[in-house]
Amino acid sequence: MASVFDDDDLDPPEQIFVGSEDGGVFAFDGQVLRFRDHAYATDVAQYMPLLQLEPLRTKKGTVAARPLRHDSKPLSWWQSQCVFRGLKSSGSIEDLQKALRGHEDDPMSDEMLELRDRARDLLEAKIKEREENWLHDMSNDEKAMKDPRRFLKEEFPPGSSDSEKTVLLSTPFVANIQYTAEELGLGCEYTFAPTDGDAVVRMVRYWVVIGRHRRTVTQEIRMIERETQRLKREQEEGRQDLRRKNKYMRTNQLETEGAVAKSKDWDVIGLWNITCPQIEAGWGVRNLTMKLHVEKTEKGSQLFAEFDFGALTGVLRFEKKKYDAILPLKRSQPHNDNVVKEEEENNEVKKQQEPVYNDDEASEKSSDTYDEYEADDEEKQDQNDQRNSSPEDFHFTCHPQPSTHPECNYHYRGEVISEEVIDDAPDTTLYGITICGFPGKTLKGDIESAAFEVSTFTGVKAGEIETAQCDVKEDWAKGHVKKAYEVLSPEL
Repeated sequence: MASVFDDDDLDPPEQIFVGSEDGGVFAFDGQVLRFRDHAYATDVAQYMPLLQLEPLRTKKGTVAARPLRHDSKPLSWWQSQCVFRGLKSSGSIEDLQKALRGHEDDPMSDEMLELRDRARDLLEAKIKEREENWLHDMSNDEKAMKDPRRFLKEEFPPGSSDSEKTVLLSTPFVANIQYTAEELGLGCEYTFAPTDGDAVVRMVRYWVVIGRHRRTVTQEIRMIERETQRLKREQEEGRQDLRRKNKYMRTNQLETEGAVAKSKDWDVIGLWNITCPQIEAGWGVRNLTMKLHVEKTEKGSQLFAEFDFGALTGVLRFEKKKYDAILPLKRSQPHNDNVVKEEEENNEVKKQQEPVYNDDEASEKSSDTYDEYEADDEEKQDQNDQRNSSPEDFHFTCHPQPSTHPECNYHYRGEVISEEVIDDAPDTTLYGITICGFPGKTLKGDIESAAFEVSTFTGVKAGEIETAQCDVKEDWAKGHVKKAYEVLSPEL
């Protein structure tokens, strides 16, 4: 019966390993079962020592010092023969020979025959799987690498009339394929395959052309070389184009960074449209706005803002930041009832000590005392520092461009529209605004009043304003925001 291992085109028989019930490991190559590299032997008898009933004597009749020697075998061979016959396989060579005596012609045990059949089935399944992989899963390049002789015999079978047929392969190894092609009488030439620019870290590959006639093979390899040169030119042009683009991008990036460094687009002065879901939903208001201004004073510039949040209107001032350090954004802090109560008591005492003016005198006095408040501002700022959650003040330059420190803090003084009262709480609390979205076109902040809890608002810059829409001195004189500026530093 023909065996699956008789095909000349197949690789040499593979070896598979199987185990027996007693823990032994056997190798099977499709024909012979082996144990410790030894197969079953039928000629064990010729290696067995002669059975001597009497001591062996020399020609003179004396006892021989050494018995006659026979062909020797290693211990593993004797163990294998015992295993194949189902005999005990432990002990010395003499012990194994004694076990084998009388069983020299015994066939393989049934257990060994079953083990061999099982090994054959496993090997046949493995070879069938390999064959299926060869026929359906492997590419021509993989077949030529795996078994070039079989591949070329299948591509160029003897007696084929297709004399112009050629095969193109891409492979990093040429020598074995070229040698096999010449051995089978086929023409074979190769050239370098084009790379994608990463040849430094990749294995060099070749394009190999194989055919029956060398003239046909040479023509095709020349055509491939011309195509390779064209691809190389395109790759080089692509690399040069990429270098030009990278250079342009770097130059453009440097120019952009330089323009940003010199840009004044971070100027936050202007009209801002504000959105605050908590206020809008709770009070049914729309079109919230904030106007940021810079006011020139005797001591420098003061940045402030008018805001109209529907339920709350007023003025806020940004605090000066000492040493131009960055002050983190601070959310509103809960009031200390004891501190607030103590301040209210102090304010009552001060009100009782202040002289009383009539309306005409009050207007004149309020205008006259504006400069007094400015002269005494440093002392009030020290008092404010002691009361605030942080004594550090935020700082804006004369051209407010907060690109390096977009987080700022503020106090505000406002009026709850529906209640027609001045909101006394805010000037004791520090709130935060962050300018964001290059180039400073958006902002985000927090605010709180007696009418609503801490609410987050966002803003988008809507346009520029030429001049401030309110006069701080005039508001001061009218008393609309008097307390707001009594507790804040008026200038930077």
